[in-house]
Amino acid sequence: MNIHLDKYGQGMPLVLFHGWGFDSQIWQPIIPYLKPKYQIILVDLPGFGLTPMMDWESFKKNLLDQLPDKFALAGWSMGGLYATRLAIEEPARVQYLINITSSPRFISDIDWPGVAEEVFVNFYNNLSKDINKTLKEFISLQLNKMKCDFKIGNPPSPEGLAFGLEILGTWDFREQLKQISIPTVYLFGRLDPITPVKTMAIMEKNYPNFKYVLFNRAAHMPFLSHTDLFITIMDEFIK
Repeated sequence: MNIHLDKYGQGMPLVLFHGWGFDSQIWQPIIPYLKPKYQIILVDLPGFGLTPMMDWESFKKNLLDQLPDKFALAGWSMGGLYATRLAIEEPARVQYLINITSSPRFISDIDWPGVAEEVFVNFYNNLSKDINKTLKEFISLQLNKMKCDFKIGNPPSPEGLAFGLEILGTWDFREQLKQISIPTVYLFGRLDPITPVKTMAIMEKNYPNFKYVLFNRAAHMPFLSHTDLFITIMDEFIK
């Protein structure tokens, strides 16, 4: 089973993982900004875009077979869970970890400020009814109604949506995150309703070796709402 990749540019390999409900095309608006410095590798995660459903181990093996020996890895939202797991399990391959409005656990807990699971269930139900309308409304909300030229190409499979929902509800890397010794940065948006900014304060205390950046006026998609600042942060972090 092949994983669908799109590659652009030359330079330091930078692998990008998209979020739940979307595919790798969500990154298209920022490719022109990244292409001069990096070899951009866009990945469709299992059940999304043009990548068929597969379990984690199959995904990891197939993906690593297609990637350069070493690379920087950035994950947005659910993609940050995939990126974190890959960095934990394959530290010899991943040189830098960039998690964008993501956290090691998405669902709220007694001592963890995530979101209620019902939020994802409701989003899942809306996606199942009208995926194009739901995703466009989501983007508009996260960009404070700014215009975005993103076009939804290949809608996710029902299996992909359900698997993504399971990942968001069950994957929890708070303990394993302490194993990560590669350069790691977490980017948060102060207005983000999905990865609350309170998460950043707890993570700064629990994982002091990581770098943290707060976008004061961004919500869940700072790479689209504040592209110039996002690119500057990436360039300063990846040496």
